[in-house]
Amino acid sequence: SFGSVVGLPSCGPAKLSSAMPSMHPRYEEGVPKDRCRVRCCNEEGQEYPGQRAPFPFATPTAKAKGLVKRKPVFGCDKDFTYSLLESVFQDVGGGADYERLSERTQRLWSRTLDRCDLEAIDFRNCDEYVSELLSLCDNITRECTGWGFAERGLVEDVSIELAKAWRHFVRLVWMRDLEWEDLVRCISDPNSDLSVDAEYYLSEPAAVVKHTVASKLLVPLQVWGLLLRAAAETQASAKKSYI
Repeated sequence: SFGSVVGLPSCGPAKLSSAMPSMHPRYEEGVPKDRCRVRCCNEEGQEYPGQRAPFPFATPTAKAKGLVKRKPVFGCDKDFTYSLLESVFQDVGGGADYERLSERTQRLWSRTLDRCDLEAIDFRNCDEYVSELLSLCDNITRECTGWGFAERGLVEDVSIELAKAWRHFVRLVWMRDLEWEDLVRCISDPNSDLSVDAEYYLSEPAAVVKHTVASKLLVPLQVWGLLLRAAAETQASAKKSYI
């Protein structure tokens, strides 16, 4: 894998405690890490016997005590998540274009990002996952530009700077802050449109998904694009010097 080539530095507990001593993920007691708690109701939308529900119908969640599987955030709007790659390849030159990416790799992009939350990747033990992200970035770069990181002389910079940026991403998702959890609960609730009184209710979840996806990916995509443009400038200068 690409990670084995670049030799990712550790992101173990010692580094975490020295850099961010007070940060801990928010996991609700009694809720498996691949689940979230949504409004617990019967098929008539009642949360308790005799309740006059705002909407007298619902997909029942009471049997599971309101615990449902977490839905993917990055795969919620796959086209938008894919479109964010456009900024990575802007001004790289040489025919670089995010639209050259195959449909298979587009799907892999969203699925790999979503694994961070769905598998509850631990920031303190994330080397393997970060390695997979770097390998995926390498493949995407090759598909969109014709050259991978090695051909561009970026292996060392990627192993340090881009790996650091992806760890930042892992930490943001790993934290499961209130805004993230409200969004996950909203899109995971089979009765999200009816749960108007729930604390996680969102009137425009699609807009929140786009904002959240863009903000979580901001740093790694910026670093990735900067590295590619810097490499392109270096190669262009080298050609001029040779001529």
